[in-house]
Amino acid sequence: MGETKTVGYKDILKIANCRKLLFSNFINRFGDSIDAIAFTWLVYQLTGSATWSAIIFGLNQLPGIVVLPLAGAWVEGKNKKKIIVYTDLLRGLVIAGFVVLYYLHLVNPFIMAGFTLLITAIESINESAAGAFVPEIVQGDYYTIMQSMKMTVAQVVNLIGMALGGVIIAAFGVGTAMLIDVATFFIGAFIIILIDYSKCKLQSASINEQDYMTKLKEGFKYIKGNTTVIYFCILAVLLNFVLSPVSALLTPLVSSVYMKDADFLSIIMVGQWGGAIIASLILPKLVSKISFDGAVGALGAIAGIGVIILSRGALVKESMIFSIALGLGSMFVMGVSLSLLSGLLSVEFVKKVDPDYMARCSGAFNAVATASLPLGAFLVTVVTVKLNADSILLYTGVLGILIFGGIYFAKKANMGKEKNIDAKQSIREHQSKQEADASYPGAAG
Repeated sequence: MGETKTVGYKDILKIANCRKLLFSNFINRFGDSIDAIAFTWLVYQLTGSATWSAIIFGLNQLPGIVVLPLAGAWVEGKNKKKIIVYTDLLRGLVIAGFVVLYYLHLVNPFIMAGFTLLITAIESINESAAGAFVPEIVQGDYYTIMQSMKMTVAQVVNLIGMALGGVIIAAFGVGTAMLIDVATFFIGAFIIILIDYSKCKLQSASINEQDYMTKLKEGFKYIKGNTTVIYFCILAVLLNFVLSPVSALLTPLVSSVYMKDADFLSIIMVGQWGGAIIASLILPKLVSKISFDGAVGALGAIAGIGVIILSRGALVKESMIFSIALGLGSMFVMGVSLSLLSGLLSVEFVKKVDPDYMARCSGAFNAVATASLPLGAFLVTVVTVKLNADSILLYTGVLGILIFGGIYFAKKANMGKEKNIDAKQSIREHQSKQEADASYPGAAG
C-alpha cells in the first residue's frame, strides 16, 4: 500500500493560485493594519473625545451584523472572484474620496461616521465572497495548510504594519498613511484578477437559477436545521466573550494593576502576536491528530488559565522582570490557544458546511461573531461600575475554564455513549448474521 502524501507549505507555494491569494492577503492586511492606526488616530485628533472613538467603533461593527447575513445570500451562486475585485476597487475609491475631503479640511465626526458605515458595508460583501472563494480555490488538506499560511501572514503583517504605521503617520501624516491603504486595495484587486478561476470547484448551477429571497430563505432554513452550524456560532460567541474583557481592559490593567506605561503594553502584546504565529505554524499538524470537539474544550480552558494569570499583575508589580514574564507569558498562552481554536473552527466549518450554502452560512456565522464583540464590550462596561479590571479578568478566566471545560467533558461523555451505541449495534448485527446463517438451507454440514 502506498503512503498518503502529507501536504506541506512547499506544496501550497507550488500552486500559482495559492501564491497569488497569499500575496493579495499580505498586501491587503498591510494596508488594513496601517489604516487601523491612522483612522483611530484621526478620530481622536479631530474630536479629542473618547465617546466619539466608542461611537465610531460601534458603527464599524454595525454593518457587519446587518449586512453579512444578507450579503451571503446575494453572493451565493455568483462569481466570487469578480465580487472581491469590485469591492476591493470600490473600497479603495471610497477611502480615496475620504482622503480628498481630509486634505480639503472638510472632514468632521459625522462625515467620518458616514464613511465608516459605507466602508464596512462594502467590506461585509467582500468578506462574504472571500469566505466562499477560498474553498473554491483549495480543498481538503490543502485548505488546512492554506488557512495556516493565511494566519501566519496576517499576524506577521499586522506586526509590520503596526510598527510602520506610527512611523508613517509621524513622518508623512495621516493622509499619506490612508493613501497607502488605497494603493493596497488596488494592488490586491489586480492580484486577484490574475487568479485562474476556470478550474476551481464551483457551486451547483441550480443555485444561480434561484432568486435572492429564495436563496435567503433556503439559507436560514439550512442553518436552522443544521445543529453543527449553530454549535459553531455559539463557540464564536463564547470565544468573543472571553476576548472582549481582555481587549477592553488591557490598557487599564497595565496602568492601574501592573503600574506600567504604554511601552510595557507593547512588550506584552508581542507575546500574543508571537503565540498566534506559532499557532498558525503548528495548526496543520494538529488538525489530523486531534479531535475537534476535544480540542475546543481544552484550548478554551487553557485560554481561561491565561486570562487568570494575566489578571494577577498586582503580585509582581514591584518587579519589572517578573511583570514582563507574567504579562508576556499569559498573552503568549492566550495567543496560541485562541488562535489554534479559531483556526480549527475555520477548518471544521468548511468541512461540515455544504459548499452550496458556504457564503450564506459564513455570512451568518461572521454576523453572530461580530455582534458578540460590542455586546461583550457593553457587558464589561456595566460590570466595571462594581469591579476593578483585575477582578473582572479573574472571573472571566474562571468562567472560561468552566464553560470550555464543560464542553470538553460533555463532548467526551457523548463520544463514550456513541461508542457504546456503535458497539451494541455491531453486536446486534453480528447476532443477526449468525441467526441468518443458521436458518439458511445447507448452513449446517
